[in-house]
Formats: sequence, C-alpha cells, structure tokens
Amino acid sequence: MLLARLTRRSTIFALLLTVVLVAGVLRAATSFDLAEVSRNVQRANALWLLVALAASWSTFPLRGLRWRTILNASGLPISRRAATEILTLSFWVNCVLPAKMGDVYRGWLLKHNGATSFGNAVGTVIAERLVDLATVALLGAASTFVAFGGKLPPTALALTAIALGVAAATTLLLLVARGFAAALIYALPIPDAVKNGFTSAAASLRAGSGGRVIRTALPYSLAIWIGESLRLAAVAAALGLFVVNPAAGQIGIASTIFVALVSAVLTVVPFTPAGIGIVEAGMVGILVALFGFSPESAIALALLDRLVGVGSLIVGGGALFALSPYRRGVGSLR
Repeated sequence: MLLARLTRRSTIFALLLTVVLVAGVLRAATSFDLAEVSRNVQRANALWLLVALAASWSTFPLRGLRWRTILNASGLPISRRAATEILTLSFWVNCVLPAKMGDVYRGWLLKHNGATSFGNAVGTVIAERLVDLATVALLGAASTFVAFGGKLPPTALALTAIALGVAAATTLLLLVARGFAAALIYALPIPDAVKNGFTSAAASLRAGSGGRVIRTALPYSLAIWIGESLRLAAVAAALGLFVVNPAAGQIGIASTIFVALVSAVLTVVPFTPAGIGIVEAGMVGILVALFGFSPESAIALALLDRLVGVGSLIVGGGALFALSPYRRGVGSLR
C-alpha cells in the first residue's frame, strides 16, 4: 500500500516540492551567516535536547488515549497500546507522505486489523483531528495575548484573527457534521456502497464529538500541547534562548506556546510531508519579525526543533513500522 502510494505521480510531485521548498529556504539563508548557524547548533546543550526528545515522544501516549476516548464513544473499543501504536504509525506516514495520508492510513489500519468498517474508522480520525485543531486555535489565540501583553503588533493581530476564525470554522463544521451530514449524504444520488461508507463516517464523527467526549478529551489535549511547547522550550534552552522574562532575541513561556502552536497549524498545509519547508520558513519568520531573533538564532532553533520532533519520528516511527504487527493486519486491538 505504502509503496504504491510512494510511486504515484502526485506523491512524487509533492516530494519534489518539498525538496524545492527546502532548497529555497537554504538559498535564502545564504544571505545570513550559515557558519554562525552551525556554531549555534554545535553549542547546543545535549541534556536539554534529551529533555526535548522526551517531551516530544511523551505526547504520543496522550494522543493515543485521546483517540481511544473518541473510539470508545463511537462504539469501537480498543486497548491503550493499540490506539497509541496505530496513531504513532499514522504520524510517521504523515512525515514521509504528503496530503495527510497518515490519517487515512490510521483508519485503514483499524479496518485491516478487524475493528470496524473503514467509514467508521475514518470518522473517529476526523473527530480527533477537528477537536485537536479547535484546541490549537483557541490556545494559540490566548497565548498571543499573553505573549504580547495585550498590545498586539499587526502580524500577531492577524494571526490571532486567523486562529479564532479557525476555531469558529472548526466548531461550525462539527455542528454541521453532527446535525446534517448523514441526512445530506443519504439524500445525494450516489451508489449505496459509497453512501454507506460516508454515513458510517458521519455517525462516528457525531458520536465522537459530543460534549461529554470533548470534556473527557480536553485534559489530554491540554497535556499534549504542554508537551509540544515543552519540546520547543527545551530546544530553546539548549541554545540559551529561553528565559522566563524574555528580552528581544529570546522566548519565554507564553511565546514558546505561541510559536509551537503556530508551527502546528502550519503542518496542516498538505503540500509536503509534515509541512517540511513550510513550517521552518514560518517559524523563522515569526521568530525574527515578532521576537527580535537574529536570523542565525531563528534558523538554528527551527532546525533543531524540527530535528527533534520530525527527525526522531522518522527514525523511531520507521523502526516501529518495520516491527509492528498492525501493519501486517495481525495486531490485537484489545
């Protein structure tokens, strides 16, 4: 399945686009002191990088538990181990394939291991993603006000408006999906087999996005984004760029949360695997424009953060993919 997807022309195009974007970032960076970037990276404190790595990987069990909550609410019981391992595999696929194919792969793995129909599985993935996106948008808007003390520069104001817009749109989408999606799909002139798949997905989405489920999943969501922010804070600390009361060229608690959440939103852009090229460029731009970083410090922080978050997942997830029974359809879901 993955080999066929990797050899498709659309996938090859997206991977080439990733190379072009990365090359563009590197070319733009030639106007900076790349030797200084290298020195910054080499001076990074290894202990803090290990803390960042631990914070990054600690989010996967939490994501698995949150997804399991949604699965249980949708009538799809699954063990903590199965939910965490399948979710981690899907994130690895998102790091090597564009267009968020890992989300589709997650639903396929559930079906492949005998849990449910593909439509039901995908419905739970959509519910989990929408809940996550709404949480990111709201936290991002709140952290913007805290980071800038309520005095928002135009760029930060625009980002806040976008974040609140995303939160509103996500909430509206959930409400529409819960109330009208199944009825609309049933009325469309499409084959019954396709209709049944969409109807199952809408039913799982509705069951997995109720108020009680969201309240249960909220602590997991908050813990996940604390972990993501801790990763960035630890990487910044490794470079000597994190302080509680930051000056220009440094980040503190609120600004770390802000940058981490904006980076997470940028990964939603489906053109490249894990938003490679897009996220790095966005991080550097925000750090330089809003927080007074030198280009060299911003590039070092962005590269190291992505190396810890994405690089370690490509390596660790690849090992998991090679060994996991779920990929072969023989994993236990209980």
